[in-house]
Amino acid sequence: MKLVTIPFHDWKKCEREGFRTRDAHLMQEFGKHPHVEKMLVINRPVSLSEIVLLRRNWRVRQGRRLIRKHNLCISQGVKKGADDHIFNLDMIVPEIIRPIIMRRHWTPYIFGQNQILKAVSWALAYLNMDLNYALFISAPLFTPLVQKLHPKVFVADAQDNFLKLKSYRNTPHLEHYYQFWRDHADVLISNSPETTRWLRQNRPDAKCIPNGADFTFFRRDVSYETPLDMRSVKRPIVGFAGKMQEMSDVELIQQLIETMPEVSFVFIGQLLNPRWVKSLWRYPNVHYLGDKPYAQLPQYLAAFDVCIIPYSQKRQHGVDPIKFYEYLAMGKPVVTTLVGDVARYENHPQVIIGKTDDAFIQGVKFFLKKIMRNDPLETASLPEQCSWKIKADYIIQKIDSLMKRGQVSF
Repeated sequence: MKLVTIPFHDWKKCEREGFRTRDAHLMQEFGKHPHVEKMLVINRPVSLSEIVLLRRNWRVRQGRRLIRKHNLCISQGVKKGADDHIFNLDMIVPEIIRPIIMRRHWTPYIFGQNQILKAVSWALAYLNMDLNYALFISAPLFTPLVQKLHPKVFVADAQDNFLKLKSYRNTPHLEHYYQFWRDHADVLISNSPETTRWLRQNRPDAKCIPNGADFTFFRRDVSYETPLDMRSVKRPIVGFAGKMQEMSDVELIQQLIETMPEVSFVFIGQLLNPRWVKSLWRYPNVHYLGDKPYAQLPQYLAAFDVCIIPYSQKRQHGVDPIKFYEYLAMGKPVVTTLVGDVARYENHPQVIIGKTDDAFIQGVKFFLKKIMRNDPLETASLPEQCSWKIKADYIIQKIDSLMKRGQVSF
């Protein structure tokens, strides 16, 4: 199978931050799958303003440069001497002002330009992939390009509902992009029951494939070294690993912190909206340790006594938090609000779903009480189908089946 993928978090970003998002995990597993003969990753074009102002690399760091043509580059492999069937297409766009003015809206704009279509067509022809390939995309922002391509099979993965995301919901033509998915995607999937129900209003066959974890990376049977910046943090420790943004229920977190002044609360992750969570850092028992390399995440999770997901049910956008599965893969007790697919694990012995603020707080207290008394905590392993490998295999098998039928998308 020849597979083309356009990830929301492209390979360059994954090199910088780690392969920690849904599209990144699936992309990695696609590249390992025995049915994938060649995989081309179309990375986001980089503007001159990004190179100058943000000092962005315009092409991937790893692998070897296969060919460069003007402002285009195809790289082969993801590290020296390995994965030679994986290719990355990188592009420089000689624009300075428009990306600054348009900001996030620049992505769908540039993916609709003929220069990007020509670049992708050149790469497909060069790699002998232009006549018979499957296309997998993970964001509606790339639809202007998809409309001009001719894949044999088209798979769209609605990671989140962008119409509910504050930063993207005003993107021009966004509803039209989703409608194109409904009309033309051979396989339409989503990461949460909420978004899947929304897609099923027009596509009854839309399938929910929840997020998962890498069982080889997050292991409960490994003894991890405590990170240096956590060694002085007083136990017990309640921890959160994720993005700091509007989805965080700050009021709930404040109640939790004020109710348990003797407990340390540790937060790690990207500050997407510093002002939203600023009020949390004033508490003496709160420790924000910054964003951490994904490779170190198991060490931090291992140091947490209880893991939390305090997301607002009103402000969430059909999210299915990956951290939920990573917490469980590490054997940690988890207290979460009712988001994503967590309801499926309501009877899991180490999961408490706080459907009200009080229930959330009581859930944290319940686990902490057990831990402080050294009472045994009943735990259960995650089902095998929660692994990214199994999820990627399902998608590839589905594509393979459609390719063999001679399916033609549009």
